[in-house]
Amino acid sequence: MHWFVVLPDCVAAQTIPRMPNGATLLASHASGRPWLVGRIPADQCTVLTAGDQQLAVFGQSPGTAGHLARLVRRPRRPEDLTFSDETLPGSSHLLLSVNGHVRVQGTASGLRRVYRTTWRGLTVAADRADVLAELTGVELDDRWLAASLLTSELPHPLSVLSPWQRIEAVAPGSALLMTPDGRARVHKWWKLPAPERSLADGAPVVREALSAAVSARVNTLGAGQPLGSDLSGGVDSTSLCFLAHQAGARLVTMTVQLRDPSNDDVLWADRAARDLPLITRLVLRPQALPAQYAALEQASSVTDAPSLLLRSRAVLNACAHQYARHQVSVHLAGHGGDEALQAPPSYLRDLLRHHPLLVLRHSRGHEARYRWPLPRMLRGLADGRTYARWLADEARILQSPDFASPLFGWGPPLRMAPWATPRAVQAVASLLEDAAHQAQPLAPEHSQHHALQRIHNASQLYRLMRQDLTEPWIALPYLDDHVLEACLAVRPDERGTPWRYKPLLAAALDGIVPTELLNRTTKASSGADFYQGLHQHRRRLLGLVSQSQLAQRGLIDPAPLRAALLTPRSHTVQALENTLAVEYWLAHLPPRPYPARA
Repeated sequence: MHWFVVLPDCVAAQTIPRMPNGATLLASHASGRPWLVGRIPADQCTVLTAGDQQLAVFGQSPGTAGHLARLVRRPRRPEDLTFSDETLPGSSHLLLSVNGHVRVQGTASGLRRVYRTTWRGLTVAADRADVLAELTGVELDDRWLAASLLTSELPHPLSVLSPWQRIEAVAPGSALLMTPDGRARVHKWWKLPAPERSLADGAPVVREALSAAVSARVNTLGAGQPLGSDLSGGVDSTSLCFLAHQAGARLVTMTVQLRDPSNDDVLWADRAARDLPLITRLVLRPQALPAQYAALEQASSVTDAPSLLLRSRAVLNACAHQYARHQVSVHLAGHGGDEALQAPPSYLRDLLRHHPLLVLRHSRGHEARYRWPLPRMLRGLADGRTYARWLADEARILQSPDFASPLFGWGPPLRMAPWATPRAVQAVASLLEDAAHQAQPLAPEHSQHHALQRIHNASQLYRLMRQDLTEPWIALPYLDDHVLEACLAVRPDERGTPWRYKPLLAAALDGIVPTELLNRTTKASSGADFYQGLHQHRRRLLGLVSQSQLAQRGLIDPAPLRAALLTPRSHTVQALENTLAVEYWLAHLPPRPYPARA
């Protein structure tokens, strides 16, 4: 388990109780007081000292002190702590200590998060919520656990909440500024780009940003060291393989052949491999593939929130084992590509104000693609509610069918799992209603807000994946800040057109990736593997349900949950997967070695 804690530069901070086992002092303030404590691999930690100024980078870094030093803009006043516009390639936490003041920031995507809490009036920060929970002794938050029963992710601003009381994340794209007296405030440092570039103008920028992101990973490797890269057959991971090959990496690729007979990923991976010379190719065939939910039988790390990767973790472990046999310490994955490269259909509402004729044409395309009834589409296009109003309205229909929510809203319909108790529904409704009093969207446009919310949610999913699977290190270039900025600056109607699949990626990598591969229009399913895994591990899953901690807290009725597990249906699959992940996480939380209440 890798983690770090950030302490303010004050005497009182030294009274904070001891850290979890294995903690070491990573860096001190110029005063000599502890600043950074934790467990971080040496190759993921760079600390520089220049007089009274301390800079720490956790993550991939260019490795030169001069480059890192140029990141810091010397403050005229201690409260003016800031970094220059030049940011590191890759994905990093950046931390700065100057004259008793501290700045802590993660990434714009939320892949690298910062959590905060208060201990006896002092602000303490960390990259994991569970470390702060152990440090301060706080209890689990039943309202958060109730919200985990939503069939979609928590909406903004509730997405910054954690499973523990009084511990929450700093919003992605914002920094935590800590003062010498132990207080703190939040400063927004990242600005969502205006979506004004055409596809033709934006594609070269995306190409440059994505190429730099991949090259940054290649450059962190030692001479001759291999770079792993998932060759799933999907366009996102396939594109990373070609970029890494262009950057001079010695590639070891991984293809997973699922059991679902409708899954054609491996056919596309085979085609891509023919155009990637001198690679070492690994293929996990169905007979060597663990079943979904086989991880129930394996020991695992504990994540700081329930992870939906529970169902596929055994497969990921098998891939990691194969990579390790070929000395791969870093591997590229295309996760986040869907969220960064595409625009949700809610762009139609934004387009209506400026290009009504274009909306008509695009609406017909989406109607044919998704088979949406025309009256429901028209109702959605006419929906002019504010974000706060949308949240409040969704709070009142948490148990209604999805069609009760108009299309093209500020996010997907917010619905509770069928087995949620009235107590759980009321808890989530109160969370949403409280948030609605002062909630502001992440962007003025529906599509940009929805796109950024999807990026934040995906980043949380893959942040948990990296907690659980620490070797080899999983690099996710599509979630790098520069890549996101380049993608989100392209007009949503050109990113989300119904007539082409990921047109932005196809235009950006034209000439690097073979046209045949970029023009793939299918997206494979793993449904058959999921149902087979449920059946194979049903007894263990039923054991989880029979000892349900959510039921003990009065949040679910186990009878309908058990029925859904015995006879899963398409309309309950997402809720079932979510709830099983939460139950597994609760059942495997380690006991706390000491209570340390504030």
